[in-house]
Amino acid sequence: MKQDLLKLLQSLLRGELSRARRRRRNRSPWLIGGLIIGIAAISYFLHQPKAPPSAIPRGAELSCTVKSVYDGDTLTASCPEGVVKVRMFGIDTPEMGQKPWGAKSRDALRELLSRNDITLRVRDQDRYGRTVAQVFIGQTDVGLEMVRRGHAAVYEQYNDSAAYRRAQTEAKRDRRGIWEKPGSQQDPAAWRRLNPR
Repeated sequence: MKQDLLKLLQSLLRGELSRARRRRRNRSPWLIGGLIIGIAAISYFLHQPKAPPSAIPRGAELSCTVKSVYDGDTLTASCPEGVVKVRMFGIDTPEMGQKPWGAKSRDALRELLSRNDITLRVRDQDRYGRTVAQVFIGQTDVGLEMVRRGHAAVYEQYNDSAAYRRAQTEAKRDRRGIWEKPGSQQDPAAWRRLNPR
């Protein structure tokens, strides 16, 4: 609609310019100036960035249903607030490009979330606009379970939980999941720095 209005104003301006050339009256410069200002204002509003989605407040608890799982630490959920893209708090998993580790981690999360009903405890919003949240199935912290099973590393930059660190130590000791053998899958953040998208 705004673009149609912009096109209409542009055609009016062109018409007025051609009439002004023929008439050479005093009124035309004012009309042309007004049309130029109108076009500039509409153009300005058309090119304004869209407002970011409203952030769900920290500490909120939402009962949601899993809609899809993108990778081992990112999912989409249907919540009362609408569809929410969730970055799981406190864990880091291999990227999908880290074959076969990324797919293994994603599949492990899909298996854990197969019941579909989850609770989100909102912690923050990341720079991509995703809701950062702890994900629970009943009383089970899904992120902690991913670390315990060896499908995720503790994201130490953001998570200083002793329970998560113990779970990671046990997974390393027992050589579960990403700890089965050494490689870049054990430090997804370092892999991302070396392999920018």
